Amino acid sequence: MPLSKLKLTLLIGVPLLLIVAALTGYIIYTAVSAQQAENREKVENFGELIIPLDSTLSQSATNLNPTINQEGLSPTQRIIMTLKDERSKLIEEAVSMREEISSLQAQVADLNRYKLTNERYAPHTFNEEVSTVHTRMKQILASQEESKRFTYTQLKGMAAAAAQEYRRYLTMHKLLLDKNDIDTVVNNHLPVYAYCIGDGMDIAANNRIEEQQVVEYFKTSRTDLMSARLKSDLKAILKPCQALLAERLAYLSP
Repeated sequence: MPLSKLKLTLLIGVPLLLIVAALTGYIIYTAVSAQQAENREKVENFGELIIPLDSTLSQSATNLNPTINQEGLSPTQRIIMTLKDERSKLIEEAVSMREEISSLQAQVADLNRYKLTNERYAPHTFNEEVSTVHTRMKQILASQEESKRFTYTQLKGMAAAAAQEYRRYLTMHKLLLDKNDIDTVVNNHLPVYAYCIGDGMDIAANNRIEEQQVVEYFKTSRTDLMSARLKSDLKAILKPCQALLAERLAYLSP
C-alpha cells in the first residue's frame, strides 16, 4: 500500500532533523568546552599575573599605586590581592632581617678581633700585670747601687709608687703594651720615676709616721689618715715626677 505524503515526510524529515540537531549540539558543546577551557586558563594564570614569581618585580610593585579597581573585584580576586600584599610585606621583612643579620655578623667579627687582640697583648688581667711590675720594681731597686742611699721603707714606697703610676698612666691613655714595651718601661723608665719619688719623700714626710702614711698611699691610694699639710706636700712632689715619666713615655701614645 503506497505511503501517504505525510508519512513519507515524517520518515524522511525526522531523521534529518535529528542529524541536524546532533550536529548543532556538537558544535555548541565544542564551543562551550573551548570557552570553559579558556576561562580556566585565565583563572589559573590570574594569580601569577597578580603575584609575579620574580621577587624583584614583586618588590618594585609594592611601590606602585594599584591599577585595579578594588570595588570591582570578585571575592576570589580580593583574596589574591590580599595575599599579594601580605607576600610583599613578608619580602620587605625578610630583606630587613637579612640586613640586620649582616650588621650583627659584622659586630661579632669586630668583637672577635678585639678579643684576639686582647688575648695576644694582655694574656693576664691588668691587675696581675701591675702586680708583676710592682714585684719587678722591688727587685730592680734592691739590685742597684743608687738605691743604697734610701731606707728599706722608702724603697718599698718607691716600688709601690712606680707600680701605681704605671697603672694610672696606662689607664689614662688606654694603652695595651706588649711584652717588649713592658720590659722597656720597667727597666728604663720606671726606676727614674721611683728615684724621683724617693728624693721627694724626704721633703714631704717630716717623721717616720708620715713616711709610713706616704708608703700606704702608694700601695692603696688612701689619704684619710694624712694631715692637710702632708697631702699638699705629697701632691707637690708627685706632679714633677709624673711630668718627667709622661715625657719619657710619650712615644707609647699614638
